[in-house]
This record gives sequence, structure tokens and C-alpha cells, in this order.
Amino acid sequence: MNPNPQEPTTTVQPLKAIIHGPPASGKSTLAQRLCKLYGAHYVTVKTMIEEILEDLRERIAMKRPKVEKIIKEDMGEEEEEEEEVEEEEEEAMGPVEEWEEQYRDITISLEKSVDGQLPDDYVVRLMKTFLVNDTCQRSGYVLDGYPKNIQQAKEIFGQAAEVSRPNAEGDGTGLAVPGEGGGEGAASPVQDQIGDLIGNASNKIMPDFVFSLQATDDMLCERVMRLPHKIIQSKNYDEVNMLRRLALFRLNNTEENTMLKLFDDNGIHPVLLNELDEDTKEPVDFECIWTTVITILGEPIPGFGLSPEEMTELIRLEQEQQKLQQEEFRLERKLREESAMLNYQDKMERWADTLQKLQMEEEKILIAQTEPLRNYLMKYIFPTLTKALIEVAKIKPDDPVDFLAEFLFKENPEGKMFDPSYTRDGEHVLEQYETNIQPSIIRSCTSNL
Repeated sequence: MNPNPQEPTTTVQPLKAIIHGPPASGKSTLAQRLCKLYGAHYVTVKTMIEEILEDLRERIAMKRPKVEKIIKEDMGEEEEEEEEVEEEEEEAMGPVEEWEEQYRDITISLEKSVDGQLPDDYVVRLMKTFLVNDTCQRSGYVLDGYPKNIQQAKEIFGQAAEVSRPNAEGDGTGLAVPGEGGGEGAASPVQDQIGDLIGNASNKIMPDFVFSLQATDDMLCERVMRLPHKIIQSKNYDEVNMLRRLALFRLNNTEENTMLKLFDDNGIHPVLLNELDEDTKEPVDFECIWTTVITILGEPIPGFGLSPEEMTELIRLEQEQQKLQQEEFRLERKLREESAMLNYQDKMERWADTLQKLQMEEEKILIAQTEPLRNYLMKYIFPTLTKALIEVAKIKPDDPVDFLAEFLFKENPEGKMFDPSYTRDGEHVLEQYETNIQPSIIRSCTSNL
């Protein structure tokens, strides 16, 4: 499937493929494996921008010393050659200034972006240029998760791109942003850069294979929940972002507006890889999907990409990494559960302590509120009632309730208030008489006798 870069006349074509599918469906794993096995170039929007910026930095760093040297040498030229010197300086500075402008344009656009992404039309222009460069054309490419919708697919693959590549160094490997300027001699004819057309699409950048991973939202969410926390954060798989990305993917891939339809209409029939077994409704092992893809693509050319032994070792390492991730997830879950239990116990202890303090405060308030009632009972009720209860305990009458009632009525000093002739003053005088006067009278009578 892959071409040999050392033999450009070979009839074997480089692998050009697009991996399509919802988030967390395994697109990156499949794409990276294909690139390692077939020696193709791994492409995402992020890696594309990084490589373009790195290429611009290297070219500017390589060219600027030469330009400065030319300017320094030209400063010693005679005045009559001033016009020729200026032309030579402008010619030397032209590509560098253009590259610097492109670099600033990309970096400023990234900084101004709210989500750290370039505008959609800018990404499309960059991608069309990137796929036609020598690296992707010589080694092939595997495009991971892009284009995301049918409009992007039409912009990139549905029409011939207007591409300009500076060739100041003569190596033809530079990357340039289409539509961003370019000096005289910096652009080649479109046919030389893009190739012949199939209908309205370029056969030089058009993929030969489109693989679409099929999975349900529930399955993907369950898969994400089993990932370690650091992977979830690094890939924006948290609940809010995951649900948002899934909803956007489904919106962009309905039966009528999916980008797969564009390729199907151009004779590139997408291969649907179902990750859920239709019979058992269980997830399909990734190695089964990998075997299906390899069967479709065929064996790679020996000596190009990884050997079978190296690929086997790579798969073994990936499987070990998956086991480590599963173990990391298990340990994280265990730590979360232990932390949650400790947190629960701490909250229960604090709640119990708070409840105890509240009960004590309620008791204090209740005591304060019932103090007058207690004093009243202690003064007027308890003395007589205590005496009555003692009598009941001593006598043990057959009808203790009636006995208690009669005793209370008899012994209660206040019970005399029902007597019409009773007054408190009279009761007081009677008590003084019975206490002080009556004993004296009795003594006197006794002495006279």
C-alpha cells in the first residue's frame, strides 16, 4: 500500500486515508497505528498547525542570517549601484518578510481565539496546502478526525485548491498559507501543485480510503468513565464537553448531511467499522477492528514502516498501556471511594457534634422558658403532692387514685378556698391563734385545775 520514498517510480501508491468517528471512538489509536505500520504522515488540525509554525520558524531562522549578510555586504557598494542593491535586498527579504507575516498571522489568530482554535476557513486553507506538500505526497497521510462536517470536506476535497509554495531555497519542501501573498516566482501552476481533477475534486490530495467508526453515545460515555482522570482532562472528555461534542457530531452527521456522502458520491466508499456487536450488544475488541482494516488495506511494503515483528511489539506495548490505564482507573476509583467514605464519616461526625450542640442549646432555652412554671410547681404543688404520694405508698389503698384525690383535697391548704367564709387573712389569724394563743390558754387552764 505504501510507496517507497527511495523509489519514486514505483507504481505503489502511498496510503491516504481519513479516520472518521465520534469522540472517544478510537480514531487516534487507529490512525497512529496505520501511520506506524505504513509509514504515512499522521495529520490532525493541531499537528498540522504545529508543523506549519515549526517549518516557518526554521525557514526564517535559516534565511535571515543570509539576508543580513547580503545587506551588510551591500552597504559597502558604491552609490551608483544603489538601485541594484535595493532590488537585491528586496528580493532577499521578500520571502522572509512573507514567512514572518504568515507566522504572526497564525499566532495572533490563535491568541485572539476564545477556544484557542483558528477560524474554520483559515484551517481549511492551511489543510489544503498541508496535504499537497512533499511529505504528505511522498509518504501519504492519515487524517484523524477532520474534516468534521460536509462543508469542510467540500472546501478541502471538493474543489481544486489555489496553492502557492515559495521556492526561495529551491528544495520545494516549504509550506505556505494560500492566499497570503507571495512574491514573483513563489507560486506554481495549480495543476502542478494539485494534480488532475476527478470531477470537482483533486486526485492528488483526495484520500483513497475513508474509515468511519460507529458507536453509540452510551457506549462512548461508559468508555470515557473508565479512563484515568488525567486522560479525561487532557482530552476534554469531562461530562460537559463530552456531551457537547457528541451532540455536535450527531448534528454534523445525519443521514443527509454527513461528509461520508461526499466521498461516496466520488467513488470512495466509506468503510463502516461498528464497535458494538449487533448480536451480543457488547463492545467489539479493537484488535478485531484493526484486523479488518489491515485486511482491506493489505500488507505494507517490506522495509517501509514497521516490520511485522515491530508491529507486534507495538501492539503488545499498547495493550500493556491499556492494562496500566485500567489499573490506574481502578486505583483512582478506589481512592475516590475511600476519600468519599472518609469525607462522609467526617461530615457525619461534624453533623452529630452540631446536633448535640443544638440539643444542648434547646435544653437551655427550654429550661429558661420553664423556670417560672417549675418554681410555681415547687411552691404550690410538689409539697402537698409529695406528702400525698408518701401516704399512698404507706397505706396502699384499694383505690389509690380516689385516695390520692381525697387526700389532696383534704390536705391542700388552698382547698379551703371553696368555703364561703374562708379568707386568707382569716386563715393567717387562725394559724397565729393555733400556734401562739391556743397553747397558752390550754396551759393556763391546766395550771388552774
